Amino acid sequence: MNSTIKELEERAESITREIYETREAIKALKDKRTRLLSELRDIRDKRSSLLESFRKVKSELRQAIEEYKSLVAEIRKLVEERRNLIDELRALRELMQSKKTVYQSLVEEVKVPLSVIKRKIEELEWYIQTRILTLEEEKQLVRKLQAYSSLLKRALNAIREKEEYLELRALYLSLKSRIAELTNRIGELKNTLSEKKRKIEELKSIVNNRLSEYMNVKSLLENKKRELEECDNNIVQLTSKLVALRQEYNNLMKSISREREKTLLELKKHDILSKLGESSKKRLSLTELKILYGVSDSEEE
Repeated sequence: MNSTIKELEERAESITREIYETREAIKALKDKRTRLLSELRDIRDKRSSLLESFRKVKSELRQAIEEYKSLVAEIRKLVEERRNLIDELRALRELMQSKKTVYQSLVEEVKVPLSVIKRKIEELEWYIQTRILTLEEEKQLVRKLQAYSSLLKRALNAIREKEEYLELRALYLSLKSRIAELTNRIGELKNTLSEKKRKIEELKSIVNNRLSEYMNVKSLLENKKRELEECDNNIVQLTSKLVALRQEYNNLMKSISREREKTLLELKKHDILSKLGESSKKRLSLTELKILYGVSDSEEE
């Protein structure tokens, strides 16, 4: 076999293998591209889900912080109210003590019932007005009347002081009750505040985790995009290479065909010349003449 043809066929065989390998590589890359596109869709869905979850938890966190601030403000308001009531209670207690002291002092002075004092005054007034008295008797009775009137005044003062004391005591007990209510309410709000604080810390942790997950997924998405871009570039390069290999293969096939045709013509020429050598009188056919002189059918036309 012509060495040139052999070389061309070996090269053609090599290109055939390379074309097959390139096709397989392109097929593998296209499969990879399909897989990457599917992964990208899944990653985008996960990113959207994480972003939605992140925004939802962030909104819950903002609301919890606002509620926490509102609770703090309410507690401060109630603590201030309680402080003012305690100051008022102290002042009221001092006033009550003063009223109680005055009342007890008056009670010690006036040991006679009020009704008895009033009756004595009425009796003395009636006696003075209805009886004929000496000057000395009248003076004594007037002094008694003045003494009972003074005693009546102190008794009435004692009653008034007692009533005022009781009113102050009622107000004192009301303030104590209100302070107790405020203390209980402040305690409840502080418990709620502690729960709200724990909730805020929990939500902060969730927000940070969601953000970390989101950033990881976002990074993974960018990596997959780069991988897809690299895959597309490789497909383009291998497709161009495949086109070039096919072109080279076609050219080789044409070259092999020409070389085989040349070899065949050379053999035919050799046979014709041998025939001429055997007999000079033997005539050649038109086809043999064309072969002998290297005239192709296309040139003749």
